[in-house]
Amino acid sequence: MPFALKLPRRNPDAPRPSLRERAAALKVSAAKVMGKPARFTPPKPIGAGEPSKALAVLIDAHQLAYGRYLIARSDWTPDLSALRQAEEEAFRALLHSPLRSDADRVAYAVAVIERQSGALGDHVVTGRDHPLSVAYRSLRFGEHAREAAQEPSLQPVGAAVTMRFHVDEPRSGLMTYADDYGNLHTKPFAEGLAFVAARLNAIARSEYERRFNAECGNLDAAACEDLDAQLRCELRLDALHVLAFRFEQAFDEGFAKREGSLARFSAAQIDLSRLDVFQLSSLFEAYQAARFSWEGVTARPYSFEKEPGEAKSLTEFGEVAEFEQDRASWIMHRLEREIASRKPEDEEQRDEILMVRTQQEFRCNMRIHDNALLLDISRAWIV
Repeated sequence: MPFALKLPRRNPDAPRPSLRERAAALKVSAAKVMGKPARFTPPKPIGAGEPSKALAVLIDAHQLAYGRYLIARSDWTPDLSALRQAEEEAFRALLHSPLRSDADRVAYAVAVIERQSGALGDHVVTGRDHPLSVAYRSLRFGEHAREAAQEPSLQPVGAAVTMRFHVDEPRSGLMTYADDYGNLHTKPFAEGLAFVAARLNAIARSEYERRFNAECGNLDAAACEDLDAQLRCELRLDALHVLAFRFEQAFDEGFAKREGSLARFSAAQIDLSRLDVFQLSSLFEAYQAARFSWEGVTARPYSFEKEPGEAKSLTEFGEVAEFEQDRASWIMHRLEREIASRKPEDEEQRDEILMVRTQQEFRCNMRIHDNALLLDISRAWIV
């Protein structure tokens, strides 16, 4: 039976839509599927309206001063310090302005948050005069007036931390300290010291930015680099950063130096996991030659000083040579341990591994003391 497909026929008497009408119908159909999403409009707060004219003038003045300073800082203009001072004065005027409505409070909060989240902001509250402290009192209690100037203290307010060390208790090695909210915490000494260092690091960073911005106005690029190095050294920024964020490494280095194993600790920092067997063997030979060279330097007359009737002691030059000799020895030890842990893929790698292990064994024990090494040699090289 033949297949017959009957299609519906258009009524020839029905009016046919024009091209414009068909295009409009297609747009309506497509808009239901491909329509653009409505743009987000933030809801207006209760009692919303326009902020007062006085506050709007202060906000515009601060934004203008802020923009001028950012442009000047990118171009290193001579009047950078003056523009920075003008921005600070404009922001302080805004910060201590009275708030008369909810609209004022919203505009005020947005302006303060934007400024403190930008290039000149500081999120660590270091006293009552800090912008976030002033803004909180103004929004919460309506206290907008400037406070009377106080005598500068020797220690910043935010740096004072309550601490107690448990030295006479069974829990030796712990310390108790108070956080920003007055809550007490008892933790290992390293973690407590890291907390204190983080507080001091934030205060030192703020002081660094203040002094750098105040002194770099008429300096060229080279002088600015010298000023940066000077301020970092005076404020101990690098040391505080290490204690705050890498305190475990700092304590490990301190213990290693106290126990006389600083060379071993330095050798342990080298990553050998990505090297293959032949690269490890080449490094072993290089450090073996370096160790012999430093050993010879250590034996030279100017590496030690000997007074009549006194024991021989190393000079500063001799201490450097001895450190490098010990470091090379520890690196050789690590290389031998690393290559011994590898599984050879062919006879060449097997022979290379056994040669390094044998050299290290004879260097340390003057004979093959390791029975496992002796067994591996007999299996590989004895026919």
